[in-house]
Amino acid sequence: MQPHYKNQQSKEEMAASFKIFLASLLLLLSICSKGNCQQCEISSISVKQTNMGQKGGFDFQFEVEVKNLCNCAATSIFVKAPGFASSSPVDPKLFRLEGNNYIVNDGKPISSSSSMKFTYSWDHYFPMSPLSFNPLCK
Repeated sequence: MQPHYKNQQSKEEMAASFKIFLASLLLLLSICSKGNCQQCEISSISVKQTNMGQKGGFDFQFEVEVKNLCNCAATSIFVKAPGFASSSPVDPKLFRLEGNNYIVNDGKPISSSSSMKFTYSWDHYFPMSPLSFNPLCK
């Protein structure tokens, strides 16, 4: 009779452990379904340019949108823009050279799904790509 009792207790312990595991899994899936488990990678920062079709003097005017697709706010966003120049002033709080690359939004946070924009003028567009950033996840 004693082995039967131990076997029954073992089954109950396994059932309790399984219930705890299942509850933990459901909690994790609930958190992840809200997007909180996604890693914020450099691909979470989008840099798009649009030729505005206007000319400032002899140069075309381009609008640049830097968008944060990360689920967290992004700060210290740096963009690679080799050879960048503009014949019209660009607000240095929005986009300025710092070291060999350009810092966006004065290094201040851009919240999730938000963007900031600036314009520049030149006879052609300059390729720009996100280089680095710091996610501010809670």
